[in-house]
Amino acid sequence: MENEVISAKNIRKEYVIKKHFLTGRVKEKVAAVKNASFSLEAGKTLGIVGESGSGKSTTGEIAGGLQKATYGNVYYCGKNTAEMSSDEYREYRRNVQFIFQDPKGSMDPNYSIRDILAMPIETLKIAKDKKEVDLLVDDILQKVGLDLKLKNKYPSEISGGQCQRAAIARALVVNPRVVVCDEPVSALDVSIQAQILNLLKKLQAELNIAYIFISHDIGVVNYMSDSIMVMQSGSVVEQGDAKQVLVHPQEEYTKRLIESAFIN
Repeated sequence: MENEVISAKNIRKEYVIKKHFLTGRVKEKVAAVKNASFSLEAGKTLGIVGESGSGKSTTGEIAGGLQKATYGNVYYCGKNTAEMSSDEYREYRRNVQFIFQDPKGSMDPNYSIRDILAMPIETLKIAKDKKEVDLLVDDILQKVGLDLKLKNKYPSEISGGQCQRAAIARALVVNPRVVVCDEPVSALDVSIQAQILNLLKKLQAELNIAYIFISHDIGVVNYMSDSIMVMQSGSVVEQGDAKQVLVHPQEEYTKRLIESAFIN
């Protein structure tokens, strides 16, 4: 597809759980993801939903380059990531960022919010000097709705909702094309969840970002997604347009997820 920004073809991830104690020969493996495929266009959201252990987070990490697939391929803008040059791979990794479930746990507690946001700008040489770095930091803080006074505070000194906004700012400060949102609101109060979800949708509309949105909550996925991929025990059991999947689910597992979220 012309607007396809990221896709996966038959990705499988296996982990060795038992080796022979003398020879080191693999005796037992477990598959966390079994032949999953998807494609995602710029500015759209793919929701990946399933219970804990379904393989959804592993799928997101493989898509973003945090893990390598045992088999199968990931494509960024039509290019196989396994065949990229070092420069191409660096560009891919810059353009696929992550927002994690625990924002405070994903940030170094020894750095201020300003330094946490400035680090990727400086590492990737996006700004030419400190003044430009500070301008970019201030701009992204305003975009995510944070008071500029908070940039001198540390993650432990701000609330969970503020910290998740800072985590969103860190993901977006390098101007990525794709963001993998791995349970980004599950640790937050319900009222704060709504604020963060609305913020993500607002930023997507402004910046034309594609999201891979991972959650165990099909209600949240329903609100965020254009298409949905339902996973169970590492396998994709249902996939398609979000409205079609939610209104006319084909699989019993999908129906149970919908019933548990009280979606009518």
